[in-house]
Amino acid sequence: MPSTDIRTPTINYQALYDGHAQYAKRRLDGSFEQRQILLEVLDFKIPHLLAQLPPGWQAHSVLEIGCATGELVAHFPLAAPVTRTGSDISAENVAAARRRFPGTDFHHGDFRELAPRRFDAVILSDVLEHVEDDVGFLRDAAHLGTTVLVNLPLECNWLNDRRRYGPQDGSGHLRRYTLAQGLDLFARAGLHVTSWQRVWIHELPVEAKRRALRHELLGQAYSGNPIVQATKTAVDMAARAVPAFGRRLHASTLFAAAETQA
Repeated sequence: MPSTDIRTPTINYQALYDGHAQYAKRRLDGSFEQRQILLEVLDFKIPHLLAQLPPGWQAHSVLEIGCATGELVAHFPLAAPVTRTGSDISAENVAAARRRFPGTDFHHGDFRELAPRRFDAVILSDVLEHVEDDVGFLRDAAHLGTTVLVNLPLECNWLNDRRRYGPQDGSGHLRRYTLAQGLDLFARAGLHVTSWQRVWIHELPVEAKRRALRHELLGQAYSGNPIVQATKTAVDMAARAVPAFGRRLHASTLFAAAETQA
């Protein structure tokens, strides 16, 4: 089944993400957005990506495509000698990543320019929903690595039912995926999925940490006026108490490891 797509005119994606409000805030030292993404990387993304790999798996080199401000590639565990490379289309994001993580090599531009280099692992974290040709992008990324690690948002849930996908989306998502569409994406790109897991972040301790961080830096755990905050608190309590309700309400994330098919 093809992913749900909204066709758009030609977009200058470098300009889009250079000026995108979310990423601009992530580039500000000490901002809530910068600290939140680091929390998500350390407590959510990296542990669940590693969980898809065989016991004892080790890598010496990693490439993250769509690395944005560099948190994941800079902290991904590797065995010495270490080679870390991040690639992103946004010059502003790459400049911020280079400043914050001087031990990582950051590349600005099309990741395909890195060929014929190859890496033990290639990571695509919250990237494929941002690109027009998700199948071709994933296929080309796999040519640069032995193992491909992906996390992909699955947003066919109640809170996203009325969301308008496209470049104008607040997060820049061009489409949303079901679980079946997410897994089918690998097959269409010529990859074999070796392990996968579907995870709802609202069910994990990292969600409470995100709320505590928001309260610490912004003065409130939820956005909105007091009535809206109380409503959000009650709904989230219900979502945790009744898993079936919470899983229909909230988006989830697909974590997967894949290899090229022989």
